[in-house]
Amino acid sequence: MSGISDISPKASGRIAYPGWKAMVLPSTLLFTLLVWITVEEGSWLHDYPESRVWEIATSATVAVKYLVNEFSIGGVNLAEVTRDIADVIAIPMRGLQGLLAEGFTVYHDDGNMTVIPSLPWPAVVLAMTLFAWWAAGSGVAFLTFSSLMYFLLFGLWLPAMLTLSSVLVAVLVSFALGLMLGVWGYRSPRANAVLMPIYDVMQTIPTFSYLVPVLLLFGFNPVAAMIATVIYAMPPMARVTTLALQRVPSNINDFGSMSGCTRGQKMWLVMVPAARQNLLIGLNQVIMLTFAMVIIASVIGAGGLGGKVYQGLKALKIGNAVEAGIAITLMAIALDRISSAIALRRPNHTEPAPAFFWQQHKLTTIMVLFTPAAYFSGYYFPALQTYPEILTVSTGSFWNDAILWVSDSFYTQIKAVREGVIGYAMRPIKNFLLDVPWSGFIAIVTGLAYWAGGRRLALVSLGLLGFIAITGYWDAAMISLYLVALSVVVTLVLALPIGIWAGLNESADRIVTPIIDTLQTLPSFVYLIPVVMLVGVGEFAGLIAIVAYSLPPGVRYAKQGIRNISRSNIEVADMSGCTAKQKLWHVQLPLALPDIMLGINQTVMFAFGMLVITALVGTRGLEHDTLVAIAKVQPGEGIVAGLGIAFLSIITDRLIGQASRKLQQRTKQKNDAIS
Repeated sequence: MSGISDISPKASGRIAYPGWKAMVLPSTLLFTLLVWITVEEGSWLHDYPESRVWEIATSATVAVKYLVNEFSIGGVNLAEVTRDIADVIAIPMRGLQGLLAEGFTVYHDDGNMTVIPSLPWPAVVLAMTLFAWWAAGSGVAFLTFSSLMYFLLFGLWLPAMLTLSSVLVAVLVSFALGLMLGVWGYRSPRANAVLMPIYDVMQTIPTFSYLVPVLLLFGFNPVAAMIATVIYAMPPMARVTTLALQRVPSNINDFGSMSGCTRGQKMWLVMVPAARQNLLIGLNQVIMLTFAMVIIASVIGAGGLGGKVYQGLKALKIGNAVEAGIAITLMAIALDRISSAIALRRPNHTEPAPAFFWQQHKLTTIMVLFTPAAYFSGYYFPALQTYPEILTVSTGSFWNDAILWVSDSFYTQIKAVREGVIGYAMRPIKNFLLDVPWSGFIAIVTGLAYWAGGRRLALVSLGLLGFIAITGYWDAAMISLYLVALSVVVTLVLALPIGIWAGLNESADRIVTPIIDTLQTLPSFVYLIPVVMLVGVGEFAGLIAIVAYSLPPGVRYAKQGIRNISRSNIEVADMSGCTAKQKLWHVQLPLALPDIMLGINQTVMFAFGMLVITALVGTRGLEHDTLVAIAKVQPGEGIVAGLGIAFLSIITDRLIGQASRKLQQRTKQKNDAIS
């Protein structure tokens, strides 16, 4: 009876056709096949006609340049306003950079100047180590001290302090903006419905796409790099804030109201502290995404460690680039551990406060006494002000020689693998996607979206793919899609068995998890350098880099899915007499499938994220167009090509998300049946 009532006209308010939805996808496949066979190449159904291309990119370039160069309000040019904003934002960044790295220069009326040096390195090392100790304990303090000594020993102190200064400001701005937008989205469902698609575009559009408009508005300087970083790193914080506040138990909200709190007091003194555990996830994402932007930001004047990696990539000096990449990774891990500890820290009100300040704040007292002593000692002992270059070391030549040795020794094998993969996998898939009629491809994706998520998802997919076609970027989009699709398949073939193995075996987990953690914290550019040294430039190099970068989430979520299976389900399988193989295939994998699907989703998103970086090694899809737009100062072309990548990733994300939700429903039904 329940099945009949579910499809009755009374229940739905209209006549129901249970078989219609199932027929959509086969119908679109048949349509595509007919078009492919019967329609000649060059026909409008097969190849989108150039005469029908909308010159949106050119118009956008003209519009952006007009806004920057000519648009004004009350005689004030827009670029003048944005440059003034940049000057204000630059104040805290320049203050930190002067304090930690560059010092300060004071110009006098008589033309003379006074140079105030930055803090000496011993004072910075002690201050940061003591701060880490206070915030997170001896383990994180040792990590912080080791990281700082690494910067010194490898001659990276100055670029490391420049990067630290810009990262701290960018993280604070991203955190504050994300928190405020997240609170707004929590308070207003209507605002949240508008903000969510904007977050999608901000997270998925390639960073190269909006670098040109940011440069035109804010200039070629570290502030422009910081603004680009905030655009990229802020959305996860906003998303997590809204979600975290929605998950706060209602009784905590009621407690705030009963205590007589105003609306603002209840939010900032009750709700936000109650959600701190989940907000910490957002802060972690902000820190990691900010460091992911460090190297890209160096392209537009950020400098620092990112500049070192970028220079190493251009000069093919893997050793120098890897040293700087490791420095970025160490800094990211240390900041993540310190910020996590501070967010979870709670004051102890049970112990009485000491009578004297120095007893209550011993570490601060040590730092305050030591810093002036080190500062003035630097005037008499220059080695205490600036670490002597003669005491630095470098492993650059070792790594360069090692990569060259591998490349020379295994040249024949590497060449055979490269040509085999290109000839038997990459080129056929690429030609296949380029040969599929654009109308048929859109029909298939729209039909799949309707089957998976209904009319709304189908219309969204139709509109986004239609935008790519009418703007003239269809072939470039297919090249990008083929590279991502093939990379994801290769990644999952490697990641899923490793993740399942780590989920089933504790010893394997102890080996796999540290490797995955390290891979996930490495900057994306670092993956390109050894790949280019070994296999050269081109789409094969891009494929390997995407696979390496996308591997961690696939492994992590597969392991998590196996580990999250309840013990009762495993016991039921054991009591049923299942062998280990039967238990894996019939119990563990089906129950872990929702987590595995989430891992697939994240693998796809990581692949699209790395796709943009592969433009630097010669891939020729939409990512190439976004990079060319920077060189030619064509913001419209960069934005439209970047939107194409964003739309492909959004469609993929939505399709996988719908499939994951269906699997979760089925899993819940199975769990209910077992229980």
